[in-house]
Amino acid sequence: MAKELGKKIKSIRLKRNLSQTEMAEILGYSGKGMISRLENDSADMSYDKLMILLSRFSGDFEGETIEAIVPSKNSEKTISTKRLIIKPIGFKELDDALSLKVHKFQRDFVAENALAIAEAYAAQKEGTKTECFVAYENELPIGFVSVAFGSIGASGEKEWMNNSYYLWRIMVDMNYQNKGYGTEIITAIIDWCKSMPLGQSNIIFTSSDSNNKNALSFYQKNGFVRTDDYVDDEIVLRRDLKEEN
Repeated sequence: MAKELGKKIKSIRLKRNLSQTEMAEILGYSGKGMISRLENDSADMSYDKLMILLSRFSGDFEGETIEAIVPSKNSEKTISTKRLIIKPIGFKELDDALSLKVHKFQRDFVAENALAIAEAYAAQKEGTKTECFVAYENELPIGFVSVAFGSIGASGEKEWMNNSYYLWRIMVDMNYQNKGYGTEIITAIIDWCKSMPLGQSNIIFTSSDSNNKNALSFYQKNGFVRTDDYVDDEIVLRRDLKEEN
């Protein structure tokens, strides 16, 4: 697949009349040398760079498989709710995650899923435990969520955060909002965290732009309490993972 990917990168670059230097800048490489090595099949593309490639040039990958690059996930990690099947992301779920979109007015508050997956991968390379999921109803993707345990390299991180679960990203596709799916997803993920799959902790926290009133209300309705802490200029909310009496 590395050979096929190298050919694909070159094909996209030539189709769009990009130099190797310009392609390197788009993918976040320091110079054109890495693009040359990728195109000559003498280097492998990391997962985070692959996510950027797929996000920026998604139309060029329609109908193609990337299963040799993105590993399959264990089906034992699948979470079931009343309406949803929530699956950890493997090659079969990746395209579905990338297809999910939010309304235009929400884009300043919700990161692209490709970026979210890339960030999770990068954090994992630094030793943080992460998991990303896609939620399905009747085999149709409707939402995305990612969870971390450990430092995500955010400014303002406190020591307690590095030993807690972090609800890093959660989103519901614009066609499925205001139907209770967000609550169903977050409830399922909180229950999953209670089983301590990534590490032992009694705390889960998340963060939100203080101007995102809808998100703040959503988290608070689902048991999160605002704190005085901030990470990456976002207000931190936390919830106890202990079982209620």
